[in-house]
Amino acid sequence: MNVDIQAIRSDTPLLASTVYMDTAAASLPPDAVLDAVRTYVLDTGHIGIYLPAFRKATYERVEGVRQRLALFLGAQPQEVAFTKNATESISLIARGIDWQRGDEVLVADTEMLSNLLPWRRLEVTHGVVVKMVASDAQGRLSPEAFAQAVTPRTRLLTFSHIPNSTGVVQPAAEICAVARKHGFWSLVNASQSVGLVGVDVEHIGCDFLAGCGRKALRATEGTGFLYIREALIGSIEPVLAGWWNGSYDRQTGALSFVAGARRFEAGCPIVPSIVGLGAALDYATRIGIEAIEARVQELTAYAIGHLSGIDGFELYGPPDAKGRIGIVPFNLRGTDPSRIVAALEQQHCIIEAGGFMADAILARYGVSTMARVSLHYFNTREDIDHMVAAIRAIRAIRNLQPIHRTSKEHS
Repeated sequence: MNVDIQAIRSDTPLLASTVYMDTAAASLPPDAVLDAVRTYVLDTGHIGIYLPAFRKATYERVEGVRQRLALFLGAQPQEVAFTKNATESISLIARGIDWQRGDEVLVADTEMLSNLLPWRRLEVTHGVVVKMVASDAQGRLSPEAFAQAVTPRTRLLTFSHIPNSTGVVQPAAEICAVARKHGFWSLVNASQSVGLVGVDVEHIGCDFLAGCGRKALRATEGTGFLYIREALIGSIEPVLAGWWNGSYDRQTGALSFVAGARRFEAGCPIVPSIVGLGAALDYATRIGIEAIEARVQELTAYAIGHLSGIDGFELYGPPDAKGRIGIVPFNLRGTDPSRIVAALEQQHCIIEAGGFMADAILARYGVSTMARVSLHYFNTREDIDHMVAAIRAIRAIRNLQPIHRTSKEHS
């Protein structure tokens, strides 16, 4: 399917006045998503949020979104739980496993805090051993590196399908195969990949997958989800309990949970966010994930090619667009990346700067902060040209503050 870029851009009015290149943080929801959320919220007051017929229809709508999300992930509806964000999804697994002191978790060194702190916390609370698995000099992970770290005490490995700091598309299926071969579990952080590249849990072969809707899917905040392979649902203790996912027999004192992954949800579902997620899934499906991936791949190559012509440009991760998608992290030697972001904002161009909680990657390049362009299918070559021209102008300004480097200097 061809991408009708003009129609897509007209669905997001801000794009008429602003170049938005920060999808890796949160994307711009199209009007179809915002309208779905707005309509539901208005209906709660205009119709009555707990009018029986309306509430019945609402819960049927929630389950309809669950079915569409499962289809999008190559899963079954009973394997998918709604959460607030991927961070919560990861923590539900981390806290739900029956850990024994000395159990090991293998964590990629490309992870941000949301997929590191839950495991580090287990070191303190349960005596779990966290072993970091290093990526190569360009931020790529290898199945061999994980395999070399495996011991009889290994219980789980985890990594990001596409790290927020480099945009590298990691060999997810091959890494998860290491876990299956050795008889332990795998958790994929798909926060950056769902909606950007094809994600099929059966193909990947993961046991758990955490994701969110606010990035490449272009849903609103509060749209997280968790996939749990059906055979493992009973092995994970629900961290949260309440009327939505459990029951209590007052006579016998017996506690029980509902079937399927919904047992990991508690209390009222965040219906506005779920409704918006459903609209976002429909929007992405109409475009087609193959078309989205191809367009963003082409834009990534175009951006790197044009940014590389700027004096002092340093690209982090793979040296070109091969093996990465969407995310272009960089610095300009002698220029504070936060100044780049501020100056671009004045030109109505939004990118981001920071450490992105990616300490290992930053240390590898000897920097403590960087700029990050993150593209999506609604961007255009003209957007990139505008951004590059603005950065060239910034580069020409003298006396900008230098970036703060660690002791490991790179020329």
